[in-house]
Amino acid sequence: DYAGTMGLVQWKSMGKRLFHRLGASLLERGICSSAGKEGMRLTLGGSVGMDPERFDEAKLIIIWGTNPIVSNLHLWTRVQEARRRGARIIAIDPYRSLSAEKCTEHIAPLPGTDAALALAMMHVIIGENRHDRDYVARYSLGFDALAERVQEYPPDKVAAITGVPAGRIVQLARAYASTRPAAIRLNYGMQRYAGGASAVRTITCLPALTGAWREAAGGILLSTGGWF
Repeated sequence: DYAGTMGLVQWKSMGKRLFHRLGASLLERGICSSAGKEGMRLTLGGSVGMDPERFDEAKLIIIWGTNPIVSNLHLWTRVQEARRRGARIIAIDPYRSLSAEKCTEHIAPLPGTDAALALAMMHVIIGENRHDRDYVARYSLGFDALAERVQEYPPDKVAAITGVPAGRIVQLARAYASTRPAAIRLNYGMQRYAGGASAVRTITCLPALTGAWREAAGGILLSTGGWF
């Protein structure tokens, strides 16, 4: 029992009635998104993110592990508007979805390797001094430990893990670090495997590292449930 179409009848009514009739005293409804939300909470402090209505102002949008044409149509219209304004849209997804087909570029890592790809991106960003030192110093914790950790994930090594060529990883990292505003849209597919929460947590470090949060149309979005 969970959200379905997110309508009040399916989400808030029928499931509870059924389980009440069966005599259940408590219904745990969180297996769909718990891991990803926890990964985001550990990094950002809550289930929060950038305003989804500002995506059309971004100059670079990474659609990471989501197929918004099918599952997030109201966001997809804003992504398309951003593209009409000249934004670069990159899909990161093992599957060439309908959304990936319509993006500027599609990068297809092997399933379950999203965290490794993000670590390699940060290896490049930090190694080439492309991170926002001022933002990191003012508004983040743990940079030194992260910088040490990403040394274990150079693009050549991660290419073997992810199946994404090293050169393409470098290009992705440079594009993300050099384009403002830059927005990332995650979804719950990547958190449905072992280590999924850590994958979300790792990817969520990217906008802090580059200072993408400085712009209203920059940052990352998994869930805004914390706002609600």
